[in-house]
Amino acid sequence: MEKASSQAEDRDVGSQTIDDQGVHAAMPIEHSQNSEPARRARIQHLAIVIPVFNDWQSLSRLIVDLDAISVGDIDFSVLAIDDGSTEASPADFPVDGLHHVRGIEIITLACNMGHQRAIAIGLVEAFSRQDFDAVLVMDADGEDRPADIPRLIDEAARHPGHIVCARRGHRPRLYAFRAWYACYRLAFRVLTGSQLDFGNFCLIPRERLGALINSPSIWNHLASTLSRARVPLLGVPIDRGTRYSGRSRMNFVSLVMHGLSAMAVYSDIVMVRLLLAAVALGALTIVGLGWVVFVKLFTALAIPGWATSAAGVLVIVLVQAMMLFTIAALNMMSARSFSTVIPMVDAPRFILSRRVVFSRTQDVFPGEQDMAAE
Repeated sequence: MEKASSQAEDRDVGSQTIDDQGVHAAMPIEHSQNSEPARRARIQHLAIVIPVFNDWQSLSRLIVDLDAISVGDIDFSVLAIDDGSTEASPADFPVDGLHHVRGIEIITLACNMGHQRAIAIGLVEAFSRQDFDAVLVMDADGEDRPADIPRLIDEAARHPGHIVCARRGHRPRLYAFRAWYACYRLAFRVLTGSQLDFGNFCLIPRERLGALINSPSIWNHLASTLSRARVPLLGVPIDRGTRYSGRSRMNFVSLVMHGLSAMAVYSDIVMVRLLLAAVALGALTIVGLGWVVFVKLFTALAIPGWATSAAGVLVIVLVQAMMLFTIAALNMMSARSFSTVIPMVDAPRFILSRRVVFSRTQDVFPGEQDMAAE
């Protein structure tokens, strides 16, 4: 038994398991020539959800790159989520000679919902179809590299039932952006107690998708939802690629909103931590007031006017701590009464139209015509 266990451990190198505290132990992986067809045979049809906002040129190039990767006999169905683009999608895509891509469909949303909600709607759309084994989420701009997809597929086949996430390594961005991103990760760790070191680039088995799209938190942030969903996650170190064209729309405001959306998934934990911080601050303030009174009345160390100034500052801090405690408590209680968005139920209301751009079969996903008729 010990020998068999040792052999099993020797076969797992290069990936890492993740729980709600982030990445834990490294698990080695060794690619066996004889086992590759068996591993990839687990996934025959992969649905790819891609949110798009005006980036149609990059999407066209991405489709070509997707078809060029080596994935055996696996077929791709591309589900592009048009997140309220102001530029019309092209009438034609480069579909001549496509081999792995069996279908391309554009789902147009009624308005700009934002990146994360477009992904949530795309996952609901993919789940409503039946003929696929897993869903891959990636961006259209080229920073999620198609060449890394075989690694995600291999890991998913080696670890059935796991959601495989791309852990970000090198980021070819400006140093200012990296600094702000590091601050965001630190704030996330302090306020939630968890570590988030992966993004939207992930592969989700079909059996895990149903629970995710019924979770209200996925409406705010996919990666943060995965980190808290208590589902088996597997991290694969993957560097971020370079953009096909143009510049990233992620600015300071977008980064702040993205970070707040991620923390919203942990809103109850954040509120509890703020309550504890307010209580601790109030306790320290009371101790400080007691020390000021002691120095003033029982020692000769007090400087004229010092006690009044120190006590005044401490009283202000105490009032602020009480206000923080009250606001956090009221927010936590009021949040319990709000109705939440369930993507599985509410997502179809935001879909304006569906357009099949290319299909080697009758439909991109079997059953689409029946769903559209409903």
